[in-house]
Amino acid sequence: MLAMESEHVWLSAAIGYLSLACWMVVMFPQIVLNYRRRSGEGVSLAMMVAWVVGDVLNIAGALMQGLVMSTVLIASYFLLVDSTLLGQIFYYRVVYAAHRAPKTPAAPADADAVARPAAAAAAARRATRLQTALAVVLSLLSVALLVAMVAALAGAPAAGDGPETDPKLPASQLLAQAMGTVSAVVYIMSYVPQAIQNYQRQSCDGLSMWLFLLSLLGNTTYALAILVVSLDPEYLAPYVPWLLGALVPCLIHVVILYQFYVY
Repeated sequence: MLAMESEHVWLSAAIGYLSLACWMVVMFPQIVLNYRRRSGEGVSLAMMVAWVVGDVLNIAGALMQGLVMSTVLIASYFLLVDSTLLGQIFYYRVVYAAHRAPKTPAAPADADAVARPAAAAAAARRATRLQTALAVVLSLLSVALLVAMVAALAGAPAAGDGPETDPKLPASQLLAQAMGTVSAVVYIMSYVPQAIQNYQRQSCDGLSMWLFLLSLLGNTTYALAILVVSLDPEYLAPYVPWLLGALVPCLIHVVILYQFYVY
């Protein structure tokens, strides 16, 4: 029995690092595509901010819960690459766009010819404002959650206090579970703005299909790394939020991949 458990742990580590390998390269196609196009308009800003928020909660919850090391490593790398892509999107949308803004007024043109693009531009600005508002709300939510986490950790007793003087330990475990749950919900909902943006534009232009193919593979192997160790409900209970955060987005990945096929 002990040898079988050791084998399962080894297999879990191998699959976990396969998942990590997927996430190590998952953003590269999108980053390269943005660089070639000098644009970040294809990626939903709200989705990227939600990913960063989810990453922070994921790492905090995993560390507090004492999950397997591959889970913490993958979550940490998520934060690194997601922050990189988010920074690139802000650069192309704000800094680069400002440098490319026309410096001289355009020549007069036919009124109808001007009105149509102007209306389309106004609609695009409204969509952008909505995404920006969502991004701000998610950012404020992440700050509030981080403040709550720091306050809870600061109020937790020292390790040397012993079980008799550690009444807040169950509360800290509950907080870790809550962070994992919120992280899972954020991840699940994060893909919705991207699917909506693709539908509104009737296009996946500027979006890399590999971003979602590799995400699908990464999430699947991430969940397998947990499940191969044991299917015992007592073992799986702490991992439930992380499993949901990995498996449920796979459904939305399929929807977005279908949008690539349709559009």
